[in-house]
Amino acid sequence: MRGVLDGKVESSAAGVETRPAGAAREERIHALDNLRAVAMWLGIVLHAGISFMLLDTPWPVRDVARHWSFDVLVGAIHGFRMQLFFFLAGFFARLLHERLGAWGFVKHRLLRIGVPLVAGMVVILPMVGALWFWGMSQRENPIVLPFEQRPRLGSIPSGHLWFLQYLLVFYAVSVGVVAAVGRLPTRVLAAGDRAVDWLLGSRTRALWWVPPTVVCLWNGPMWGEVEAAGMDSVIRLRVVGYYGLFFVAGWWLHRRRLWLGELSRFLKMSFGVAVVTLLVHWSLLSAAVKPEHPHYTGLKVVSLSCAALYAWLMTFAVTGWFLRFAGQHRPWVRYLADASYWCYLLHLVPVMWLQIVLGQWRVNGWLKFALVNVATLAFLLVSYHWCVRYTFIGTVLNGRRKRGAL
Repeated sequence: MRGVLDGKVESSAAGVETRPAGAAREERIHALDNLRAVAMWLGIVLHAGISFMLLDTPWPVRDVARHWSFDVLVGAIHGFRMQLFFFLAGFFARLLHERLGAWGFVKHRLLRIGVPLVAGMVVILPMVGALWFWGMSQRENPIVLPFEQRPRLGSIPSGHLWFLQYLLVFYAVSVGVVAAVGRLPTRVLAAGDRAVDWLLGSRTRALWWVPPTVVCLWNGPMWGEVEAAGMDSVIRLRVVGYYGLFFVAGWWLHRRRLWLGELSRFLKMSFGVAVVTLLVHWSLLSAAVKPEHPHYTGLKVVSLSCAALYAWLMTFAVTGWFLRFAGQHRPWVRYLADASYWCYLLHLVPVMWLQIVLGQWRVNGWLKFALVNVATLAFLLVSYHWCVRYTFIGTVLNGRRKRGAL
């Protein structure tokens, strides 16, 4: 998979349809398209599981069938999902910038990201807010957020749409940086490419991203968290820095995409080390070490380093796994990938409604969790097919689709 041979990118095993290097349009990388959709779908699974956790999180529903296994599920997903999403966003952002040019890229991103953000804030978030207050009224114990996690007075919550705000920030910065970098001497970019080539070819590639990631996490609301996302619409520098690292890694990987195949190596080792780092981080987090502890700083460094390493290991390993095993084009998978954006934008409405309605039903938690997911999925896919896919909404989200074509 590695290398450029006879003017073609040699990466068909990763689901890349090859084409001469001078072609006007780069073909789809189905494995990464599918993975981006999975990152969206995992968000629905994560939010469906929060009400079943033993940990009392800032969520309006506390189900009667809570179990520790949901803490494991939600924690494992939460530790890498958005990081993976921004990594993929960076990869596809450079693909679009290269294909459309700076002005075309700006228009495309404003349509696909900016318009859904505004529409979601106006239409979807009020429904989510109403459900939130309904759920809160059913709770025995009200949620009391720590001072540093409370929204600022007068700020508008961005809810689960917060990531769209940061994508727009990254896109704006990218356009400016690309314009500036284009004026640099060729030897400077060549040196950067050599450094990235060495990094991607090393089995310790995830380690090199840990120190700057820890710096971004240091002042977060809790160990391993950079921010209480969605509580307000304020753009924070440490969040830009944290997710920006993953975005930059994805962007540069597209620049050096001949190395995509390297992510498929050392998968077992990467997943194994990731599990160990996550367990260490959870152990230190559950210990609730206080600042007056004599080894507080050292323990915090270890915990944040493990959280950062877990995120990078999983980002690279999950991407590599999809490149190796999930690169085939299947029409039904393409359909679900198209639907994932709409489904994520709307999913909190059916998820929270079902959690509230079923919250006091005394049956097995995993049975209710499955019911919430299946019912939500059915509702979202039906609404997508009949109300979105072939309408102007679908055109905004994914481009125009013809009936009967996948």
